[in-house]
Amino acid sequence: MTTVDGLLRPRSVAIVGASERSAMAGRLTRYLRDFDGAVYPINPNHREIHGLPCYPSLLELPGPVDLVLVLVPASRVLPVVEEAGRAGASCVVVLSSGFAEIGADGRELQDQLVAAAKRHGLRVIGPNCQGLIYRPTGLTATFTAAADGEQPGDSGIAYVGQSGALGGSFLGLARDRGIGLTAWISVGNQADLTATDAAELLVADPNVRVLACYLEELPDGARWTRLAARAAELGKHIVVLRSGRSSAGERAIASHTGALVRSGTAFDLLTRESGAIQVDDLDELLDVSVALTGAPSLRAGRIGVITSSGGAGGLAADQAEGNGLALPELDASTQAALAPLVPSFGSVVNPVDVTAQVINDHAQLGAVCEAVAESAEVDAVLVVLTTIGGEPAVAVAESILRAAKRSAKPFVVAWIYSHDQIAAAASLLRRNGVSVLSTTTAALRLIRHLVPHDERRAAVAAPRGLAGFLGRPALTEADGAELLDAMRIARPRGRLAAGPAEAGAIAGELGDRIVLKVQSPDLAHKSDVGGVVVGVPAEQVRDAAADMLETVAANAPEARIDGVLVQELLPGGVELLVGVQGGEDGYPPVLTVGMGGTTTELYRDVVSALGPVDAEQATALLRRLRGWPLLDGFRGRPRCDVAAAAAAIASISQAAVELGDRLGELEINPLVVHGSGAVAADLVVTGRTRR
Repeated sequence: MTTVDGLLRPRSVAIVGASERSAMAGRLTRYLRDFDGAVYPINPNHREIHGLPCYPSLLELPGPVDLVLVLVPASRVLPVVEEAGRAGASCVVVLSSGFAEIGADGRELQDQLVAAAKRHGLRVIGPNCQGLIYRPTGLTATFTAAADGEQPGDSGIAYVGQSGALGGSFLGLARDRGIGLTAWISVGNQADLTATDAAELLVADPNVRVLACYLEELPDGARWTRLAARAAELGKHIVVLRSGRSSAGERAIASHTGALVRSGTAFDLLTRESGAIQVDDLDELLDVSVALTGAPSLRAGRIGVITSSGGAGGLAADQAEGNGLALPELDASTQAALAPLVPSFGSVVNPVDVTAQVINDHAQLGAVCEAVAESAEVDAVLVVLTTIGGEPAVAVAESILRAAKRSAKPFVVAWIYSHDQIAAAASLLRRNGVSVLSTTTAALRLIRHLVPHDERRAAVAAPRGLAGFLGRPALTEADGAELLDAMRIARPRGRLAAGPAEAGAIAGELGDRIVLKVQSPDLAHKSDVGGVVVGVPAEQVRDAAADMLETVAANAPEARIDGVLVQELLPGGVELLVGVQGGEDGYPPVLTVGMGGTTTELYRDVVSALGPVDAEQATALLRRLRGWPLLDGFRGRPRCDVAAAAAAIASISQAAVELGDRLGELEINPLVVHGSGAVAADLVVTGRTRR
């Protein structure tokens, strides 16, 4: 059988470790009573379990077995996998724990498990997982208590996640809201079948419309891109929640860029570019997934807000801008339609304040909702409700639902009140495809996710022969001078001096004021060890260079010193950081642009994008910085040469694409932007050892 058939549409399922005494094993067997095919409990100590005949081993079954569920101690799993292979199974789900998650010994056992499965052509889910559910075939092959009781109707939503516990929470939250999942797969340690593998199976399933993913490990970038593209091709949606996005997960590397760009930034940017939606918590994962099963993508982020509370409406208006949404003034025809429906002390602009008077007149509330939804100025409708509960809340929900069913535009409700008081009303709306959130913030964030993003990367430029510049693991600024020239990025005049005497001679050619920089492949931050001196009079360069080398030797005695770079002192300008981390694991390079200099990490005014970018896109990145006004002539200052800065940024991003996975990181800090031109005042380049 194919993996998808063996996993989701097996003809028969065996449970190794079946028992009535174990709560987990007992649930597993009970849930499978609804399965369409044969179910074989395996336990040599029993003849019958939960009314089903029990067999001593997989090799003594009365018929073939496709899917084997394993719930025995870790030390006994390997023989079971071997037996499953001899019995002709196609897939094994190892629910047992005690493998890689416990350390080296468990890792070794897990590797043996995978090797045994490969010898027999088996696919393995887990170990340390909670199994799977596939509603179309009645397959509930899990021990999570969240699968207890009657499940709601099929929603078209599938879930894939690494954490079984969070997966169970997602399943339980969905059931509480009257939402039945079409499929649910917990992949655990991903020893063989990964979350991406499972996602690929489910995206191709005609019963699935939305795929919700919980990830703890970053998937391969190329496969994730193909998965998202396939989903888009099929008209389906992917919603993803990823853990490990905090500062605690940042890569510990020496550069400014590495300190400012989180691990996983490439995944986040690639996910956004692909059209998949990334969310921040489990509730939002479910809310967005449900909304996408019925709501069309919005043309734009213009919302019409209807509320009985001026305060709540004001909050919604304030928060909309922060979510990239707009509250346009409603057109004259819509305001005319609303005027007879809204009291004179209300408002027909936007937000539409219907007052408590209209909320109590349910037919009139429905008419208001319909009128706002029909406006050409509105892409989605947000209804904000406060202290309405009990039976009146159900009547209000019915009026909103009637309007929502008559409109092609999505309706979202922010109901700010006791959950007990609005439970019945919220359930009615959710069962019929209208999302109900408990805050305006959550409601607006949900609407924002329905707005499509138009992300693109620039075309890749012709190669410029840059690979030869990565001949050593780390380039000093002097080494990188020719690289800057090849990228057509201006640099200060200067040369490398072997020692103080030569530094003094070079200084006489460059002007009155000189910059000295120690050159070492071991020093990413030269100024931290006294390796940079700025504004030295030309006649004092020899002595200043000698003092600087002595200071560096004392502060960094292990650093290899190539010499002293002697440069002209640049005039003042706006300092930018431009860094790019080389692509790897199927991900494109990540470009980071920010306000530069020695305070870069302090202010953390940076933005990131996938490379390559063109000059127009580079300018757009600069405009997103809080420090953009400094480039644009803040308080009467002369405007900087943004075009030159953008050209340098675009060139760096193109270089990263050309260098591919040979590049570790390339950083210019600062790129000094003047009224005319932009000059790279410092350069750090590191290569990456190929694996």
